[in-house]
Amino acid sequence: MRSHVRFALISRETALLLNNVILVVTCASILLGTLYPLLVDALGAGKISVGPPYFNAVFIPLTIPLAILIGMGTLARWKRDSLANIWRKVRIPFVASLVFGILFPAVAMAHFSWQAALGMVLAFWVFFTTLKALREQSRGRGIGGVSLSHWGMTLGHTGVAVFIVGITLTSIYSTEKDLRLGVGETYELGGYEFTFKGDTHLKGPNYEGDRGEVVITRNGREVTTLYPEKRNYRSGMPMTEAGIDAGLTRDLFVALGEPLGDDGAWAVRLYHKPYVRWIWLGALIMVFGGVLSAADKRYRLLARREQQALAGGVA
Repeated sequence: MRSHVRFALISRETALLLNNVILVVTCASILLGTLYPLLVDALGAGKISVGPPYFNAVFIPLTIPLAILIGMGTLARWKRDSLANIWRKVRIPFVASLVFGILFPAVAMAHFSWQAALGMVLAFWVFFTTLKALREQSRGRGIGGVSLSHWGMTLGHTGVAVFIVGITLTSIYSTEKDLRLGVGETYELGGYEFTFKGDTHLKGPNYEGDRGEVVITRNGREVTTLYPEKRNYRSGMPMTEAGIDAGLTRDLFVALGEPLGDDGAWAVRLYHKPYVRWIWLGALIMVFGGVLSAADKRYRLLARREQQALAGGVA
């Protein structure tokens, strides 16, 4: 069968097509980076490690055009449009994205980074153009008249924006430190003070180990107390149970290494990861948006008509 549907180069269809191509390339690149070391190891060619440098080099150049196309495609017309008309629709979201994207890392983060500003501009760009499209869709019919499929798109794009925020701020502002901490010693990381209070011996059903106590404060006020553990199982397998304090805007991790000397000091690893939960939150929002879009009755009716037409053609 040949399709007689035509669309111009500047149109929503083109933006959707390019977005799909970028998403496929991104997924293939991530899959390659994940499976290639396993394949090399299975073939006996040695062990290699593919880490953040590879994923940053691949993911970032693909995310930038993806975010730009999401914003433009959301407000572009079907079949045919013009750059002048698209610019007329996106100029206010564009300016707002620049302002908020630059202000956020300058005001809310520990120090300004142009990479963080770029990521935040892209995130706000996706979010503001999505709000603009929702406003246009609800004009004359109200919010209640917006279809499930459009709500699904709105949530999906919002999830992309949240995901970009998480990836950007976590990759740029995360800090970690391996150090020796004695009883009563304090180390500052990411604006938080970690004070090691000592350790106690543990005895579980099939393991023995040690549990540390680390008090975390910020500006003199106690935030939480974490209890990382170092376990040794009867099978001979050591296991580290990190102490984690999860939050909407940051996660704090403390992990015990090995005891150092007889004075109660330990090798300790500290992590401060801002906005890391937003990566998973963005993914969940995207999934929920996809479920809403799939639940739109118009798609079910269209599928039913196609099945009926196919059955009629066979008959």
